Amino acid sequence: MNEFTNALADVSVGNYIPLMVISLILLIGGADKLLDATEDLAKKLGTSEFIIGLTIVALGTSLPEIFVGIQSVSKETENLAMGAIVGSNISNIALIFGVACIGREIYPRKNITSKRQYIPLIGSAILLGFFLYSDNAINLFEAFCILLVLPVFLYVIYSEKNIGVDIQDDSNKSKQSNVLWSLIILIISFIALYFGSEGVVLAGKGMGEVFGISQIVIGLIVVAVGTSLPELAVTIGAIMKKRTDVVVGNVIGSNVLNIVLVVPIIGFFGSGKSLDPVLFQRDYFVMIFLTLFFALFVFLQTKKNIFKSIKLINFSGYLFVIIYILYILNLVKII
Repeated sequence: MNEFTNALADVSVGNYIPLMVISLILLIGGADKLLDATEDLAKKLGTSEFIIGLTIVALGTSLPEIFVGIQSVSKETENLAMGAIVGSNISNIALIFGVACIGREIYPRKNITSKRQYIPLIGSAILLGFFLYSDNAINLFEAFCILLVLPVFLYVIYSEKNIGVDIQDDSNKSKQSNVLWSLIILIISFIALYFGSEGVVLAGKGMGEVFGISQIVIGLIVVAVGTSLPELAVTIGAIMKKRTDVVVGNVIGSNVLNIVLVVPIIGFFGSGKSLDPVLFQRDYFVMIFLTLFFALFVFLQTKKNIFKSIKLINFSGYLFVIIYILYILNLVKII
């Protein structure tokens, strides 16, 4: 793998864009195949699609961010990693969930959600903001505190693993494929994700230097959107199959895991340098606003009939997407 890394480092300036495209293809393809395999294995657990989306699918679609975080830390480009985390969480809600709302009715069934499921989502986002505000960096203590959200997240999942389970779902067990083959696909997917993330970090850093674009902007737009494409693919597939519970669970789980898994990597293994202050001053507030808006929106859909109006859901979807477009236009200084 070191030889592969050295070869990528010698790539000429003119090849940075093709390198980014190829690397994103590896990330997206690896995540897509991983989802196929993990979904097949998850059916054996006999749990709801919401919980599958919250755990297996969320972890699978968060792996690109995790691998990008690891590679960024190893190359002392923490701004790129943090930008990818914040940008990915923004795109997961504003772009991916927004598109899902425009596509179809997206509210989950009343019996699969609870207030506790929003504690890790909102708590991890608030903790990240507090630590960025305090010293504009992530040190060992702060990384450990954020990591503590993970057992809370796992406890909530475990305590509600059977919520929303339909007895009729047992028929899915007849569709199980060979376990060994699924494990082989998992290994191949991990390899693709590793090399894809290696290329994304190198290409992202190179493009920033060539075009005078900061690592924060590259992370927030190119890397964040690129690594969020697996979530978008899952969302489109779930909408087509009318499995909207997976979409909501995937957004919640992916946004939690992006913070509680990748941010500690930066704190434990990073260089300790201060992050670009614009990340907190501009981008974090967009993320926390969308996180709170998303949590309130989904929660109210399960409680009030008025929020189950298809037209209202579609309108909210357009609102999410418009917010994302305005945010991107602001990043590239068009507005």
